[in-house]
Amino acid sequence: MSFIPENFNQSDNGGYFKPEKGKQNRVRIISNKPLVGHVQWTEENRPVRWELGQDRPDANYKNDTKPRSFLAVVVWSYEAKQLQVWEITQRTLQDTLAQLTKDADFGHPINYDLKITRKGEGLETTYSMVPMSTPLSEEVQDAVENNTVNLRALLTGDNPFA
Repeated sequence: MSFIPENFNQSDNGGYFKPEKGKQNRVRIISNKPLVGHVQWTEENRPVRWELGQDRPDANYKNDTKPRSFLAVVVWSYEAKQLQVWEITQRTLQDTLAQLTKDADFGHPINYDLKITRKGEGLETTYSMVPMSTPLSEEVQDAVENNTVNLRALLTGDNPFA
């Protein structure tokens, strides 16, 4: 038996999806609806999240930051082959997703895959999202049926995978 398990992934991000730069990142959103709210970072470099319509909690926020809107969803990551939480704070991705869900040809994102591309660095980072009409695979269907991810745990700082 090897000291390090064979299924150990060195690039494991703890179950959170973050589009990798320079490649097409393919996911399927499996949440019935997103968790919608605001996030702001503290001096201790920790995120504080609160739901849309709620008051901002008291915390030691960084002076140079302000609250950002977010959508949090559970996705199936085709690369990681697992369920992950995707916290979408980028306005271009939020707007594109909103347009797709209102489009009669696409509708709810469980009906199609998304290819997300990230380019650039820092303030020059750009994102694009392209829908792909793809049938729901058996692997993804199993993930949907067995989804136990609790997005609301993000609001309390708890582990959504616990």
